[in-house]
Amino acid sequence: YKLKNLGHEVIGCYMKLHGKPNYHEENIKKVEKVANFLQIPYHILDLQEDFKNKVYMPFVDTYKEGKTPNPCALCNRFIKLGKLLEFAKSLGCEKLATGHYARLENNLICTAVDESKDQSYFLASADKEALKYLIFPLGEMKKEDVKKFASTIEVLKSFATQKESSEICFVEDTYVQVLDQFMDTKIP
Repeated sequence: YKLKNLGHEVIGCYMKLHGKPNYHEENIKKVEKVANFLQIPYHILDLQEDFKNKVYMPFVDTYKEGKTPNPCALCNRFIKLGKLLEFAKSLGCEKLATGHYARLENNLICTAVDESKDQSYFLASADKEALKYLIFPLGEMKKEDVKKFASTIEVLKSFATQKESSEICFVEDTYVQVLDQFMDTKIP
């Protein structure tokens, strides 16, 4: 909405990252509504295999090695700022805007204005070449202001009231439930 009002040509993209059909169905309906409201085209990008190979399995393997994984950083580097950026370039896009709370200054990732929601840490491993194609429209805003604004637009209200995630996207309840599929997590 913000970028379109600033005169940018906007194309939407929804990424399927994991095999949760009901989750995707619900979110794709929201994407369709927003795209229709903004009168923009949108694409659905199936990145499930890439996500599994670059994020999900490295998460499991890192735990098996007794280390603490950082799947969000891997997802940003290889999926959002990797595969999604490649796709955007293939469409002829000059920039990729994401909803990250971060800022760019002189091609360096910087802390967001809303430090309580800052996501610059998760972008730290981004390929430096990718940075010149990125914009973070929310990085200059407070999340509470974004939510207030979204609540004034009918089609965006569901996003304004959406529960915030504090977990990684493929963990529904606990990490242990994911790891149980691949290793014995029972403590003797």
